[in-house]
Amino acid sequence: MKVVVVTGSPHPNGPCNTLCQELITGAKEAGHQVVTYDINALSIRGCQACRTCKEQDVDCILQDGLAPYWKDLHECGALVVSAPNYCSQVCGPMITYMNRHYCLIRGDGKLRIHPGIKLIGIFSQGREDTQAYLPQYEWFLGDFENRKMVRTGLLIHSARGSQEDYDALKKQAYQLGRSL
Repeated sequence: MKVVVVTGSPHPNGPCNTLCQELITGAKEAGHQVVTYDINALSIRGCQACRTCKEQDVDCILQDGLAPYWKDLHECGALVVSAPNYCSQVCGPMITYMNRHYCLIRGDGKLRIHPGIKLIGIFSQGREDTQAYLPQYEWFLGDFENRKMVRTGLLIHSARGSQEDYDALKKQAYQLGRSL
């Protein structure tokens, strides 16, 4: 199975990317192909509301860093999205990325992507209470679930948590990757 991992953290060794790496290790050990997109390294634009996707029944026509992503998304069996929390919300570049999925709904309201893609969310925040921003994470993941993706995992890292908590999250991430 192809697993697409989309990371939104600007910190290569930060908790979001570390948890993603653990998941990737587990997925590869389970025999899955993994494709990674680092949103911060890509030049991406927001949805232009040009409606070409609706009128011509095509993926987003913007020629930017997400252009190769659409093919991988259509082929994948799992999508992992990872983002830090800034100002009480998923970071801005990942919201821009999320909005680009507008193209996956046809003009008649039907989906342009196969249902059942497994969805995993990985988030990191400074606040100790890992449930504090759950509504924001639910909102973000909900946009993908509206495209008939099926959430199979949610990991929330707190910068104020203990090392034992972080180690447990890394093990969970690895197991999520293995279980895909």
